[in-house]
Amino acid sequence: MTTELDTRSKLLNATIEAISSGGEGSVRVSNVAFAVGVREPSVYHFFKNREALVEAAQIERYRRSYVELMVPFEAAALMSDSWDDFERAVRKILAAVYTPQRAEIRSIRMNVMGAAQTSQTIAAAVIDINHESAESLARVMVFGQEKGWVTKDLDAMALAYWGIGQLNGRVMAEMNPSKVDLDAWNKVSIEAVLGIYRW
Repeated sequence: MTTELDTRSKLLNATIEAISSGGEGSVRVSNVAFAVGVREPSVYHFFKNREALVEAAQIERYRRSYVELMVPFEAAALMSDSWDDFERAVRKILAAVYTPQRAEIRSIRMNVMGAAQTSQTIAAAVIDINHESAESLARVMVFGQEKGWVTKDLDAMALAYWGIGQLNGRVMAEMNPSKVDLDAWNKVSIEAVLGIYRW
């Protein structure tokens, strides 16, 4: 069973790499199989067809883009004993989110959301992943509200969706860095987020 899971993961990783380097159109089942060291018919043991393989890879790309930061942020924020601790956790996650390396992650999200416009399978998964991510952030908001650090006038889930959307909106500035000072954008964003959270 472990070998099957490993093979499926390897197939997904090879497909993700192909999408990252050449887009969905560059994915060839034969190339993916070769990269993993299996025969092409083996791919169809895990995925019904090429479309299912690409959809699964796109969904995994999207899922990974959130998990690596959302889980540690929630853990750190929920351990806060004061507003200062909470603010530090927020500033730390935003500093990590705004690093140049994360621009590619936001680009991946935009790519997958674009693919979701023509794939019901990807769209359904994106909706679920978005909601799971928002639930994680909403738990932080509720915790902050209970402590008196986050305004109670705003719905925690709506605030979480807004926060995620605002972070992803940085793509607009990243697409045109010659016209937008990204450090200035970061400052505006951080102060806006903290301004909404703090009473």
